[in-house]
Amino acid sequence: MKKRYLLIIFLIISLLFGIYTSFIQKQQKQQTQTADQTLLQCLSEAGTCFGVDYTKMDEGNKIYNYMKASANLHTAIFILPYTSYADDKNNNQELVNALSGLYQIMTVQSTPKSTHRWIAVTEKEQAIFKCLHYISVNPNDSNSCKALYKIANDIGIGE
Repeated sequence: MKKRYLLIIFLIISLLFGIYTSFIQKQQKQQTQTADQTLLQCLSEAGTCFGVDYTKMDEGNKIYNYMKASANLHTAIFILPYTSYADDKNNNQELVNALSGLYQIMTVQSTPKSTHRWIAVTEKEQAIFKCLHYISVNPNDSNSCKALYKIANDIGIGE
């Protein structure tokens, strides 16, 4: 009789543990899906900042778009490890490098000697827009990540 009660208690505990594990897995999956959606949204929003003509904007709108692009790139970089696009080994290093390079360019203060941000939004805007579009459709697109990193390098990361 005592063994029977122990068996019933053990089965109840096992059932509760299974339900708890299932709940946690479902919650983690939802968090990953939310992070994925946020990443794609940030990449798309950053891309829209390169699809406009900066030469026809007043200074206030230029600053707004610089900040919008920078904020979305920053968020994308930091949310990447929590997405399904993060590789266990290198956390999708190509994407991190590409976004970090572009982020550095967009956050450099424009001065007469430092025109990296202006080059990014006037001379290279279509190429950057195209790369960000392809990456927002498929963040694992290695070719677009490499192309974006090359563009950032050509403009002059960290100079």
